[in-house]
Amino acid sequence: MESNPAASSGEAVATDTTPEWVVFSCDDQHFGIPLLLTREVVLPQALTRLPGCGAEVGGLMGLRGRVITVFDLGVVLGRGRVLQRPDHRILVVDHNERVAGLAVDSVAEIARNEAALLSAPPESPTESTRDVVGVGMLNGKPFLALDPNSILSRLLV
Repeated sequence: MESNPAASSGEAVATDTTPEWVVFSCDDQHFGIPLLLTREVVLPQALTRLPGCGAEVGGLMGLRGRVITVFDLGVVLGRGRVLQRPDHRILVVDHNERVAGLAVDSVAEIARNEAALLSAPPESPTESTRDVVGVGMLNGKPFLALDPNSILSRLLV
């Protein structure tokens, strides 16, 4: 029988259930969302703007016969408008029984194994960090792991 030595206090250990993170950027800051909630990454699409919506709502997009709402995650995170960039990407994510799009500057890669381990989120959350569940490291650079369900619960009313 094999046993794993217990991790010391505060030390994270990779397991088969360690979530994987889709790491992306918004205005030179790296973020991540769970891979399990991410359906796909799509290239920029034509969006139908909705009158009366705030800047965080990019518009509606057709995706294989389905209409989804696309949000500008840069605006949501206070990092500037992503949808103005011609080379942005849209993360298509599951939220409860719905599907939504999150526009980001670019997608870096998938954080797996040790790169998917998170340290504690900031202790004193601010408005811009309230959706952060932890901090990971990918290729020597930190990324803020986000809870997209928390974000989308506010946006999809």
